[in-house]
Order: sequence, then structure tokens, then C-alpha cells
Amino acid sequence: MSSNKMAVSLKKSHPEKYLLRLICRYLYYLGCGEFWYEPTIRSIYERVIYAIWFIITNTYLYGFVINECLGHLRTNLTVKEKNDLYQFSCAHPSISLKYLILYKRRDKIKYITKRVLEDTRTFFSSPELDRASLRKAILYCSVLIMTTYVTYTLSEVESIIAHFKEGTPIRTEVTLFPRSTDTMATKIFRFFIEMHWGYFITIMILTDCLCYCSLVFMSFRFKLLQLYFEKLRDNFLTNPENKSHNELEEEFKQSFTVGMNLHEDLLKCAREVQETLGAIYSVQILESMSLIVMCLIKLVHAERNLVFLLADLGYISVMTTLTGAYMMISGDITHEAYELSTSIFHSGWDLSRNRDIRPLVVVAIQRSQVPVYMTGLGVITLSYANFISVMRSSYSFFAVMY
Repeated sequence: MSSNKMAVSLKKSHPEKYLLRLICRYLYYLGCGEFWYEPTIRSIYERVIYAIWFIITNTYLYGFVINECLGHLRTNLTVKEKNDLYQFSCAHPSISLKYLILYKRRDKIKYITKRVLEDTRTFFSSPELDRASLRKAILYCSVLIMTTYVTYTLSEVESIIAHFKEGTPIRTEVTLFPRSTDTMATKIFRFFIEMHWGYFITIMILTDCLCYCSLVFMSFRFKLLQLYFEKLRDNFLTNPENKSHNELEEEFKQSFTVGMNLHEDLLKCAREVQETLGAIYSVQILESMSLIVMCLIKLVHAERNLVFLLADLGYISVMTTLTGAYMMISGDITHEAYELSTSIFHSGWDLSRNRDIRPLVVVAIQRSQVPVYMTGLGVITLSYANFISVMRSSYSFFAVMY
């Protein structure tokens, strides 16, 4: 009961932290490991049980991906099964690579999560911005969840239709094993194959939602710093404690210096986010470009019906959503970091007669005008414009090939 009360209290006092902790908890329950930075006391028995669960789930996760890649050795596949096999044997290994990157960098994930959520709040916080960042993060996550599970459902319906039309087993993932023998063991094995895709995409959603939230909250840290500098002017003008002008100037100088330190800390945090999550952006861009091309090729060669068209459109929508979210959220970070110079200029330095403040303002504005970029593949800047470029490149490659 006390843990529920603590969760409700955290949801009200720090909603961003509540959401990220919830995502990390789901990843833990699904056997992906611990990604939350706050230590949890667990007994030796609990740790042993979880280690066994971790081995089982990861063997299940990656074993079936290998089984799917080996499906190319089969010679009795229908046209639909071949198309699905080519698509998934490209998509699933790349998604698995994202999981591996996330797990390998779990300590860095914990570090940047704590930095993004905790460090700035020590000096300044805004409940309104916390709620706004939470709404934005939930919006991106909700769109991804909805498009992914709708596509998953349509694919299941398409496989059921193919079962009645072509006599193939009801399956969305085409694997080497089991063979076509209709035994009880085969049916159980196929059931776990169908469960695998649902389990697989659930972890994919949680992985990307963790990255989305980290980027959204990072962009709002820059917005929070803008508010901090704007408040400096208000504090200078309001003077509720009737301090002398010299006292106000000294207080402004100290607060402005704190703001400069916060900015340097944010820039360092943004670099650490890029170093930690940059490989995941890169994998996602390559995955989206290749799968969009494959979906367009399927539209050319496969037999068309309403469910197939909806399912194929669903795949394209998922890839567009995944890449678009990364591009747009990262573009927000660049924009909010750039807007900081305006907030610094209007911070109230012109109200002070202290000449020591003006060099600080010049340095702060110069630092804020250095662009903050998130990049994929080391060369592609994640932005609104480049999102269109990536989509256009995918279509251009398809158009050249066909």
C-alpha cells in the first residue's frame, strides 16, 4: 500500500520521473535488465530467479530471430511467405541490434536518465513545463503504440486469410522450424512463434519510448533554462523584499552565473545523450529506409487485397512514426537550445549598472548560439528537414530500382 502511495505522490510531484520509471520497470519485467538509476533492494533469491528469467526470455527473443533468418533455407514457401520472410529477416535483426545496444549501454542509460531528470531541478523547476513535457512524451509514445499494434493486428488477420486461401499455417513470422508436419508439438511451437512477435514488438516499443522520453525531457530542460533566465528580469523588477539596487545587482550576477553553469551542464548532458543513444538513431534510420523500400516493392509484386494494403500501409506508418519521432524530437532540442540566446538577452542585464555582468552576458549568448544537434550515422542531423529527406531518399531508391 505504501509503494502505491509513493507512486501516486511521484506522479504528482515529478511526472516525468514517474513515466520513465514505469517504462524501465516494464523492461525489467520483460527480462531486458535493469535500466532505472535508483537502486532496488532485492534478496539473493529474487536475483537468482530474475537471472533465470533473463536467460529464458533472451534465448526466446534471439533464438526465434535466428530461426527466422534460417527460414531462407526453405524451398516450399509461397510468394506471400517469401515476401514476409525478406521483410522480417531484415527488420528483426536490426531491432534486435537496438536491444543489444540498449542493454550494453544500460549503465550510461541510467546515468543520462538521472542527469536529465534530477540535476537541473536542484536549482529551478516548473510544474507547468513538467506537465507539458509529459504530455508531449505520452503523445509520441501513444502514436507509436497505436500504429504498431494496429499493424500487428492487421498482419494476423492477413495470415488468417492466407491460411484459408492458400492452406498455409496461420503465422506472421516465417521460420525454418517447425516443418509442415501437423503434430501437437508443432502446434505448440507455432503458438510460441506467434507469441514471439507480440513480445518482440512490445520490447521494441518500450525501447523506443525510453529514447523518446529521454529526448523530449532533454528538449524541455533547455526550455526550463529559458524560463530561468526570463525570471531573472522579473525578480529584478519586482523586488518584493525592497532590497537596494546594489544588492539586486549582486544577486542578479550570482543567479546569472548559476544559469551559465546550468547551460554548460545542459550542453554536456546533450553530448552524453547523443553518445549514448546515437547508435540507436542510426540503426533506426537504416531500418526505416530499407523497410519502406521493401514495403513498396511488396506493393508492386504481391497479390493485392484490402487487408494486405492496410497491413503494408501499417508497416510504412510504423517506420515513418519511428523515424519521424526521433527526427522531430531531436529537432526540438536544436530549436530550444537556439532560442536560449533570446532568453539570455532579455534576462535583465540592461537594468544593471554593474559592468562585470556585461562580459558574462556576451559569453553566455555566444555559447548559446553554438548549435546543439543530435545525429544519426555520424552525418545525418536529426531535424524536421532531414526527416523529409530520409523519406524522399527511400522513395527515390525504390523509383530507381523499379
